Amino acid sequence: MNPDKQERKQKLRKVQSLYRKNKYHYKEKEYKVGTWGSIIVLICVVLFFFLFIMSMLFDMGVQLPDIFGI
Repeated sequence: MNPDKQERKQKLRKVQSLYRKNKYHYKEKEYKVGTWGSIIVLICVVLFFFLFIMSMLFDMGVQLPDIFGI
């Protein structure tokens, strides 16, 4: 194989490995942010449904637990 060709392939491999490392690092960082965002959204949705159901029960005249102070 031509030495220039071999050197070129070696440089290409080096660049590809750096690109893959950076791509993997970026995806890992993005996943962590997405996980925290998903957890916060999930907590908000569960809290919303809980309060919504409690308000519907209160409107229908059902006695609510003493926790709510009513």
